Amino acid sequence: MPASRHFTNDQNPDDVRAQIEADIAAARGSQRDLQAAGQNLYADRMGAAADEALDELNALNRGSWNPKHA
Repeated sequence: MPASRHFTNDQNPDDVRAQIEADIAAARGSQRDLQAAGQNLYADRMGAAADEALDELNALNRGSWNPKHA
């Protein structure tokens, strides 16, 4: 949950989607870099973070996404 999107209720879904997609891209990029450096434990963690963001994007797309702390 790296973004502030989880702390307010009044957000534009397109902005939330853009934030989630940016998180996915960043996590996958870090995962690839870590794999290339032989840091497989940390690469797995970044993969899990990307998977969590993908789940969040799916929830947004089906209309069931809610901020976690708002």
